[in-house]
Amino acid sequence: MRMFVTGSAIRGLPVVTIAGGEDIAEVRDLIYDPQVGRIVGLTLNKRGFLAGRAREVLPAAQIHAIGPAAVMVADDSSLTTTRDAPSDVREPPRERDVTGDEVLTEHGTRLGKVRDVVVLLGSNGEVVGYEIEAASGATGYIPLPAEFAVSGSTLLVPEATRDFVENDLAELDAAFDDFRAKVGAS
Repeated sequence: MRMFVTGSAIRGLPVVTIAGGEDIAEVRDLIYDPQVGRIVGLTLNKRGFLAGRAREVLPAAQIHAIGPAAVMVADDSSLTTTRDAPSDVREPPRERDVTGDEVLTEHGTRLGKVRDVVVLLGSNGEVVGYEIEAASGATGYIPLPAEFAVSGSTLLVPEATRDFVENDLAELDAAFDDFRAKVGAS
């Protein structure tokens, strides 16, 4: 069974090295690319007495795994300066923030508004769905479709998505495979 976590639950996690178990940074924020459905990097805070925003970032390619208690990296060389980071991490377009976007089906059904991304635990940033605030005000979770469109204010999903709105992350696991089988995988 796969396990998931929301992007907001990743914020504040320590970044720990596999090589020595050293706590080298703290996750400040996620850099998400909705066009590819992945976290492409993390911005960081320093640890310890001089805590504050770090000059280094963590590209997703350098993440060994995102876990429920820490983000694991090989060693401290996994962090890179913003200047040396890949362009999608160094200068992410502002329209990448999907938080607050309306979720509409291709037939015009409003499913709600995006609250957060849902990330596969153990991955290096695979986004598998979205946490939404449904029209009723309840929290729901939808699987990330293989094909979707995102504008500055709207996430357009296949009509079948409305049949796969789940009430909790555990239910999203079962719905994910059924959804991909019905709608198609990437």
